[in-house]
Amino acid sequence: MKTPARPPRSLPMPLWLQGAVELALVAALSYLAVVFLLAAVWYTNGFDNSTFAGATSVAGHTWLLVHGVPLAMDIPAQGAFSAISGTMSLMPLGLTLIPLALCYRSGRRLARASYEGQFWQPLLGGMGAYALVSVAISALSTGDYFATSPVFAALIPLWVVALGVLAGGYAESRSLAAMIGVNAADWVKKFSQYSRWAGSYIWAAVRAALVSVLALGAGGALLLALTVFWHWDDVIALYQTLRAGAVGGTALTLLQLGLIPNFVIYAMAWSSGAGFALGTGTSIDLTGTDAGVMPALPILGALPHASYPLGLLALVVPVAAGAVGGWWFFREGENHLDEWFALKIRFRWCSWPLSTLCLAIFSMVPTFTVTALLGWIANGSLGLGRFTEIGPTPLLFGLYAAVLLAAGIMLGLGLAHLLVRDTTGELDRFAEDAANPKTRFKRKRRGQKVASIEAETPETNGEEATGSVRAETREETTDDAAELDSATDAVPEAESVSSEIETGAEETSAPLLPEEEAADTIADTDTEPAEEPKKTFRPVIRRPKSRRRS
Repeated sequence: MKTPARPPRSLPMPLWLQGAVELALVAALSYLAVVFLLAAVWYTNGFDNSTFAGATSVAGHTWLLVHGVPLAMDIPAQGAFSAISGTMSLMPLGLTLIPLALCYRSGRRLARASYEGQFWQPLLGGMGAYALVSVAISALSTGDYFATSPVFAALIPLWVVALGVLAGGYAESRSLAAMIGVNAADWVKKFSQYSRWAGSYIWAAVRAALVSVLALGAGGALLLALTVFWHWDDVIALYQTLRAGAVGGTALTLLQLGLIPNFVIYAMAWSSGAGFALGTGTSIDLTGTDAGVMPALPILGALPHASYPLGLLALVVPVAAGAVGGWWFFREGENHLDEWFALKIRFRWCSWPLSTLCLAIFSMVPTFTVTALLGWIANGSLGLGRFTEIGPTPLLFGLYAAVLLAAGIMLGLGLAHLLVRDTTGELDRFAEDAANPKTRFKRKRRGQKVASIEAETPETNGEEATGSVRAETREETTDDAAELDSATDAVPEAESVSSEIETGAEETSAPLLPEEEAADTIADTDTEPAEEPKKTFRPVIRRPKSRRRS
């Protein structure tokens, strides 16, 4: 008889230790990937007869540079090469995606292992372990020519860890309550309905701004692909000029792939009109290209050569990206500011342009923040000669992109208002004022009745009918509610009723107070059957008791 296999026993591990082990492995794996790449270059004599220890030192500094740690260089003159003394700070963002993806995977694993509200324990433990590994790599890689600060090596790589782990944890749990132990839904319920509508509007506006920035990134990637395709002959010619061989050509291609996200951001800045630089005194923008002598990097053969005024056609890219964000905001259905304007301003041709303009102004804050941050990340220095200013100016890029994306958001939301049928009048919140007696039965200055009142009572699946009443009024006063509440207003004289006299006696009409008339009308409205879809209310005149002639 075969005995059943026992389940494997595992050593219980606290969450902080599990996070430390996970992220220490992430740091080691990403470091080994860089070492393997540079070891292949060293094997083909790509480091000018340098030792393997020198190649691993360069790999360590490259790994730290991928995380954003600046590299201090002090290389003396060697043969035909002049001395180099400077700081390299340009991050190859494509290679940064490797540790970021590994941290994302670890974040999902740690989220599955954590209880509600305990995700911070493996996060902090993992960040501590990652900082220790970074300091160890910095200490082992420090040599005569290259050096990094241990403090920067411990702190700067943590942004990659935090971003990747938090994104992975949220993707796994799909709830902030599971990560931080705070139920956002219960917290929001403490606010009033108007505060919740305002919060929903702001959150939707922020997401629409992020959608427009993502669309601008897609437009930048498209522009980069088009310019590489257009200048493909120049790119191939530079490859043939270098004669790097199989391994060297592969390493060079991987390096350029690592710089692809940087060039996408440069294309975004170029299309916004801010432009970018590839060295001190250089300028590449929509009016022209002034780059000077460039290093023999094949992808640099695809630099755009726009001329004024044809180059201004590229401004269509950020405007179209903003239009995508504006259309997305309309489809999200959280434009509560437009509903408020529609309640306050009865002219629709005036209310929706105002709400669209307000959305464009509000969206400039997140779009400026995100695009300026992207420009700052893609900006850096090679520390070689004049190549100390590379990338767009962050503040200028953020300002240009924010203005153009705001214009696009206005365009997209305006087109959505024009092309899609306006159904704001069918919302339930528009019936709240109509259900109030003070606003349902309004009077004019001379005490006249409302011209027409429509009552709508839709029914759904036999459930209790909910009324949506729309009062169409043309008022001449500015304070009708106060006039309705006042019982001392002038009482209009009622016309006499000559028909339907039961006793044949002459009847006269008696005046009615406004409060009695409104109450009588409300009573008649409440007694109407729910099956009737519409009912037109008319002024009610009460017949007094008949008096016999003496």
